[in-house]
Amino acid sequence: MKVNRYVFLVLATFVLCQPAEGQFLKKLFKKKNKTEKKVETTTDGIKDEEQTVLLDVTTLTDNSKNRNGFLGIPLGIKADRFEKQLLEQGFTERKSEGKQTAKSYVYNGQVMGQPAQVSLYTSDMTERVFAVGVEDNAVYPSETAAKQRCQQIKQQLTAIYGKGFVDNGGEGYTIVNLLGSVNLHYERSMIGGNYTIGFTVDDAKAYQMAYNEMSDKEYEAAPRKIENGLAAKNQHTDIVGLGVRLLKDKTLASAKKVFQEYDYIIGKATAKQQNATFSLNDYQVTVVLTRKKQSFTMVDITADDDLEEVKKDLKIYGFTTTDSRNFQQGKMTATLMTDTQGRVVLRMK
Repeated sequence: MKVNRYVFLVLATFVLCQPAEGQFLKKLFKKKNKTEKKVETTTDGIKDEEQTVLLDVTTLTDNSKNRNGFLGIPLGIKADRFEKQLLEQGFTERKSEGKQTAKSYVYNGQVMGQPAQVSLYTSDMTERVFAVGVEDNAVYPSETAAKQRCQQIKQQLTAIYGKGFVDNGGEGYTIVNLLGSVNLHYERSMIGGNYTIGFTVDDAKAYQMAYNEMSDKEYEAAPRKIENGLAAKNQHTDIVGLGVRLLKDKTLASAKKVFQEYDYIIGKATAKQQNATFSLNDYQVTVVLTRKKQSFTMVDITADDDLEEVKKDLKIYGFTTTDSRNFQQGKMTATLMTDTQGRVVLRMK
């Protein structure tokens, strides 16, 4: 599923005083009212017991039954079966207050070494789990503390799901593999100034099914194309957010810190330039800063990226345009084009 994470991150604002249920899932998936009466479930021919979890995709000729997973449980199975396996691992169901006409699928338990709340997101008609949301119960008093905890979670997530990329202007980390995706993020609450952390895991095939069952798709991202049970490769990272972060302080010292935060490899500086690179499988990014002593005046980013996704990100980060080539946001300008090899070239200053 090629999720436009930034759209949902902007549209979905959450604060500490909201009900805990689904705070972080609002970041990625439109939250279904849990008290709403659901459409009567239907059969779909999928056998839950045949679904596997996170097998090496290169060992299978058809990955149709191979799923992204959570705590060893395959996504894409029925919610009641998923719940049973969670309870067997020591989770307890979180009872909702007040009268409800539909089950909420929210649980308390240990995730990544800390108490957390887990929410299941299910398809409208078939009640299959297409995503799991995890919210760390702890409240962090500072951004530094939140980042430290995110780094711990990131290391555990990458060991399971593979390498990803820094996202959301530095406040998130996204992993997109051939079976689904994972999105980790922290955010400062609007009340109290504390920080909260959460992550989501989705399955590309289950999301595609859930998307097809949705009656309202207005704020939902179209699923990635699935072939032989595998989703299309990701060809998009947060290059706009990276550029915006770099331009906040046009010193080389600050730029190096941003590059390190984004997991970029910093090249050797010359009198005129400072460059940095990032690679993720066959996706490559090169950033060139035009130097002026210990500062820089311009950022050039060349990436194997999706042009339309970069345009969307520019708009989400507040840039406006009249020609889809030249963008403006306050004093920042961005020019978007492609080179002779079809790569995206983003110039920001």
